[in-house]
Amino acid sequence: MNVVFEIDHVSKVYKKGKVKANRDIHFDVLKGEVLGLLGPNGAGKSTLIQQMVAHLAPSEGEIRYEGVNVLKQPKRVAQNVAYYAQEPHTLTSLKVWEALCFTGMLRGIEKKEALRQADELLERFEMTDLRTKQLKHISGGQKRMVGIGTALIGRAPVLIFDEPTNELDPKKRRLVWDLIQERNQEGATVILVTHNVLEAEQVVDRVAVINHGRLFAIDHVSKLKQKVDQRLKFELVSEMGKSDELEHKLATWGEFVKTGENRLRLLIEKQEASRLLDFIVGNPQLPIEEYAVVPPSLEDVYFYIEKEKEHEHVGAASARG
Repeated sequence: MNVVFEIDHVSKVYKKGKVKANRDIHFDVLKGEVLGLLGPNGAGKSTLIQQMVAHLAPSEGEIRYEGVNVLKQPKRVAQNVAYYAQEPHTLTSLKVWEALCFTGMLRGIEKKEALRQADELLERFEMTDLRTKQLKHISGGQKRMVGIGTALIGRAPVLIFDEPTNELDPKKRRLVWDLIQERNQEGATVILVTHNVLEAEQVVDRVAVINHGRLFAIDHVSKLKQKVDQRLKFELVSEMGKSDELEHKLATWGEFVKTGENRLRLLIEKQEASRLLDFIVGNPQLPIEEYAVVPPSLEDVYFYIEKEKEHEHVGAASARG
C-alpha cells in the first residue's frame, strides 16, 4: 500500500524549548485508510496535524506528503489535503454558499461544479434555508457543519478532521461519521483527530495514541484490542437502591466495578459467559433492570495504554532515584 504522509521523527517545541508539544513522533499514513489520532486535550494532536498541512514547521524532523517535504510544496498540500480545524472560520462575513463555493474553486473545480456541490452538501446537512446567511449570523453547530462542508467540497484525496463532531447534536454527529465513511469508500485517505474513542471506533482502521507529545502506540484496532484484558464485560443496571444486593448475589462470577449509583460492571472469563447468561435468565428474581455483554473496546485500549505508560514512567523515575 502506498504511503501518503511520512512523519519522520518530528518534534515541536515552543517558548525556546520550554513547551514540548511533539516529541520524536514517527509513523506513516497509508493511502486509503482511516487513521485515528487519539488522546486527551493538550496531547499534541492538533499541533501535529498543523505541521502536516504546512501551517507549522517542525523544530526537528520532517513531514513528507507523497515523498516531498510539505514545507516545500504548501500550495500542492493545500489543494490536495482538505483540513478541518477546530476553529475553521475566519472570514465570518462570507455567506454560507460563498464559504463552500469559494473553497471548492480554490481546490481547482469550476464555479458551476462548486455551486452544485455546495448545494448538494447544504441539502445533506438540512441547511438549505441558511444558504445566503452570513457565517457570523448562524449558530456554532451550524458553523461547524459548514466547516466540515469546506473540507468535503472538491473531493480532495486526503481529508484531515480535527475534532469534527464537537458541539454537534447526535443526529449531526451521525451524519458526519456517515460522510467520512462515504468519502473513504470513494478512495479518500482520512486522518481523524479526536478524544472521543467510542465514536471513533466505528470508523477508523488504525489508531495512533498520542499523549504528552509522544506516540504511545499505533496499530490496527483489532491488534490493539488483543493487548487489553480479554475478559468480557457484563454491564448491569440494578433496581433502584439494590446494586449492593445484586453484587452480593453475583460475587462468585467475577470482578465487580461500580460505574454509577445503580450501575455495575462485572468482568468475567469468556468461557463463563454463557453460564452466567443462563443463570440471569433462570433467576428472574435478581434485581436487574438491564444487562448487556460488551467485548473489549477501543476505550479499553486507550486506558490500558495510558496505564501501561504511566507504570513505565514511574519505574523509570524510581530507577533514577
